[in-house]
Amino acid sequence: MSSAAEPGAWRRAAGAAARLMAAGAILPLAALTMPPPSRAASASGRPVAAASPGAAGSPGTAVSPGTVSQDPYLRPILKDPQGRAMKLADFRGKVRVFELWASWCGPCRMEIPMLNRIYDRYRAKGVVIVGISLDDSPADVLQFVQEVPIQYPYGMMTREAAPLFGVGTETMAIPVTFVVDREGKLRNKFVGLTGGQRLERAIAELL
Repeated sequence: MSSAAEPGAWRRAAGAAARLMAAGAILPLAALTMPPPSRAASASGRPVAAASPGAAGSPGTAVSPGTVSQDPYLRPILKDPQGRAMKLADFRGKVRVFELWASWCGPCRMEIPMLNRIYDRYRAKGVVIVGISLDDSPADVLQFVQEVPIQYPYGMMTREAAPLFGVGTETMAIPVTFVVDREGKLRNKFVGLTGGQRLERAIAELL
């Protein structure tokens, strides 16, 4: 992945990750080339797909938003698959839904059409959905969106953005969805498939 980790690191670990998943094992990541915090990861270092809600934690678990003097979700800059800068600051003042996903993740593929519908329904109300790919190769993302169109903004995870989304230190699965209010406070985190109604309720509470 561009500027996020050693190129191809997750791809080389794909076989080992698949074997772990088949055995029902999701193990902590011992070391990663990214700085903390956490990525949905197997012991091999590649994120693992959540086969069902709650595969790596309970979906819909509210996360304490804490207090921040500034909106931390405005600081990182992602890269789109063409390598162009994608500034999260462009979404200032909006309710933001950040979806961590990957092209090889089956549940992510299932969730994208629902996210497209929600984005279309709420974008005029000040809501944006931002997809953040954990793929190693931007080419994989470009090929994927030819098969499964993504209608909301999306980019590649970067080293700068990784700590904000907990990519690097703790075991979790993807997709994982962060719901952030207009002031930049994290209001909900869903692990696995969210389901449209659950996500829409979380968004509606912030409008």
